[in-house]
Amino acid sequence: MAEWNEDETLLDQLANHAKTRGDRPAVFGRAGARWVGTSWKDYWATAREVGKALISLGHEPGECVAIVGDNRPEWVFAEFGIMAAAGIVAPIYQTSTEEQVAYILGHSKARIAICDQRAQLEKFMAAAASSPDTVALERFILMDDDPIDDERVLNFKDLLQMGRAVDDSAVDARIESVKADSVALLIYTSGTTGVPKAVQLDHGNMTSVAYGALEFYREIDDDNYRAISYLPLSHVAEQMFTTMVHIRSGGEVYFCAELKKVRDYLPEVQPTSFVGVPRVWEKFEAAMKARLAEATGFRKRLVEWARAQEFAAFEHKVRTGQDKQGFMLNLARKLVISKVKERLGLQNLVLAATGAAPISVGTLEFMASLGIVIHEGFGMSETSGAITGSPLYRPRVGWVGRALPGVQIKIADDGEICLKGRPMTRGYLGMPDKTAELIDEQGWLHTGDLGKYEDGWLAITGRKKDILITAGGKNVAPAKIEGKLSQLPGIGQAVVVGDRERFLAALLVIDPEALPELRDRLGLGSGATVADVAASDKFDALLREGVDKDVNPELARYEQIKKFTVLPNEFSVDTGELTPTMKVKRNVVNEKFAAQIKAMFA
Repeated sequence: MAEWNEDETLLDQLANHAKTRGDRPAVFGRAGARWVGTSWKDYWATAREVGKALISLGHEPGECVAIVGDNRPEWVFAEFGIMAAAGIVAPIYQTSTEEQVAYILGHSKARIAICDQRAQLEKFMAAAASSPDTVALERFILMDDDPIDDERVLNFKDLLQMGRAVDDSAVDARIESVKADSVALLIYTSGTTGVPKAVQLDHGNMTSVAYGALEFYREIDDDNYRAISYLPLSHVAEQMFTTMVHIRSGGEVYFCAELKKVRDYLPEVQPTSFVGVPRVWEKFEAAMKARLAEATGFRKRLVEWARAQEFAAFEHKVRTGQDKQGFMLNLARKLVISKVKERLGLQNLVLAATGAAPISVGTLEFMASLGIVIHEGFGMSETSGAITGSPLYRPRVGWVGRALPGVQIKIADDGEICLKGRPMTRGYLGMPDKTAELIDEQGWLHTGDLGKYEDGWLAITGRKKDILITAGGKNVAPAKIEGKLSQLPGIGQAVVVGDRERFLAALLVIDPEALPELRDRLGLGSGATVADVAASDKFDALLREGVDKDVNPELARYEQIKKFTVLPNEFSVDTGELTPTMKVKRNVVNEKFAAQIKAMFA
């Protein structure tokens, strides 16, 4: 792979692929029951047409253009079109409320917004109408062909037609003006607390982190990079793999507009790289456990034997860094493991990765027993994505890996993880005080995460703002405990509570995918709901046994869970307890379930 060029932009990389890879496929979108590809040459040509059209609409260099939508090729065509016009991409989550949209539009000063469908368009129009003093939207672009009777609205096809009528010299001049230190993207923090902050990422931030990732994972290159894009493109994790790494590698990306379709599409795409936030991997785990529970007799014993062989091979690799060989392991893989991978669509997987939130050891070990070794990484919006990785040749459970090339790590006196390197943001747009809190005078970026750094390996022990302080003055990082609780039978999510209290308690949420198994285990009828399970005395006893036998013995006395409450509904983005990347909003949970929490400490 070519060395990183500190002066190169994302536009330079895309233009180069258009020349050297030409008709080779770059991105795929879904059209009914089939995948439709776009070549590198057409990717670049479309981005240029978008850029020319934006210039024709009055877009000025350095201006933000807002964009919202499900994952589809038009999203990245628009993104690179904005960059080609020397603009800044300001993505907004599809789940954002009208009020949140109005804030971001006002803060970014966007005059043009690109929306994927009518519902989003109407929300943006309402946001503009409700905040005329702060929102300056003038034009709307709709990716869908849905006809809208409003002179301010252009559909995407008309936008491209407009671009074709503009002389190439207009966009060429803009592209020439874009430098490595030009801001390309704003990532608005999803706001687990407070007002969203706009993280500024320039081209150099993004090209450097992509170079570091591909240099670290040399097993992935331009000939075998194939990924599925399904996490929100307004989040840095999806931007890293759909935009930054993809544009660096020259591989293929398949766009999945609906999260629930990912498992259906994986066997068709057969990715070599798959990144899932912990909740996605937990859903895989729950689905596979439910399927394995259906096995009986010889088939059940065969699966258990094969999983034991595969897990022993995983432990051997963790211990020695070497692949285990042997007839029995090969037989287990041929008879069982390979078929499981094929069913999941992960038979060609080179890198399975996770990040954004803690993942339980139980989930990592279960997936490893199926031959899918999930590699943890660490990063945040402010670091342009992941800046650590776990080597494929030596996984290490519970650690988030080693620093990517060009990244420095240190642990501050209070245990906070601090970082330096080209991927780090320059700061937050329009928030100098917050930027000063983020980056100190020596140039170290303060992550807000607590950790340990030993022999070049980083581990996350907690989040500074999440720390609970017991009545006895003990500091408790809840993430570790929540990971153990989420491994209890039928539990998908857990939130530990007890700040300033005499003991710790937990709110537990049932995983709906475990419902069939729970009905059988508890002797409930086929019509039993999640709420019925939550109210079951048998389920309460099952959880109490699990807490007493599997959770508390591994914790210090002050970390142990004394009480818990099972909630009747799953946390979700729509109901407000989760961010779009499925991280728990603790403040929302604490407010929403204040009565249940209070009852546990009464």
